[in-house]
Amino acid sequence: MSWQGDYLTFHRRIQEQRKALGLAQPKAAAIVGVSERTYRNFENGVGDLDAAKLFKLANELGIKIIISDGVIADGVD
Repeated sequence: MSWQGDYLTFHRRIQEQRKALGLAQPKAAAIVGVSERTYRNFENGVGDLDAAKLFKLANELGIKIIISDGVIADGVD
């Protein structure tokens, strides 16, 4: 799988977990400090968030990001 495929999988996983937690898009956007439109574009795979925002979001959603060689990032405090 290419990195693009992995990235789209990540977008879907973020969206699924956000919904499972009952977190609305405006709240998720506020957590990472972006507009709702920017957040919506990110979830739809047509926009990006910087790395710090991705780690913060993953942490809030309880998602661990495996960087490489088995290193796991738990998010940003």
